[in-house]
Amino acid sequence: MRKLSLRLKHLAQEHQAVMHFVSAVRSASPESEADIPEIARRVRQVFVSDLEPHFVEEERYALPMLREAGYGALADEVFAQHEQMRAMERALDHPSTEMLVEFVHMLEKHVELEENEVWDVLDAELEKQANAKAETP
Repeated sequence: MRKLSLRLKHLAQEHQAVMHFVSAVRSASPESEADIPEIARRVRQVFVSDLEPHFVEEERYALPMLREAGYGALADEVFAQHEQMRAMERALDHPSTEMLVEFVHMLEKHVELEENEVWDVLDAELEKQANAKAETP
């Protein structure tokens, strides 16, 4: 069972919403290329309202914890993915189907990295810290 702090649990729970968003974008079936700008506009809207604040919170809280635990390379990888998705979001000013597919794929890959690696590392680190506190007389 994860021992994540309340803040980290909230960030992890937001991943569920992100995966619903990924599914929604994947299931959007434009009738023509003329529909792509509207889908991209909606993706950008969600990025600004939900994803960017999520990234900022991870960068302020989770990534420093990773670095302190000796996982600087993993923190750097997460940050690099954030930056890549920020660039992809800006590129959606002039969208294409391929760009939307690439963005959604990157977002899914990012959530998988965090769920399968980052949170496990942080969970183990928090458990180690809790055990060290418990052992301190």
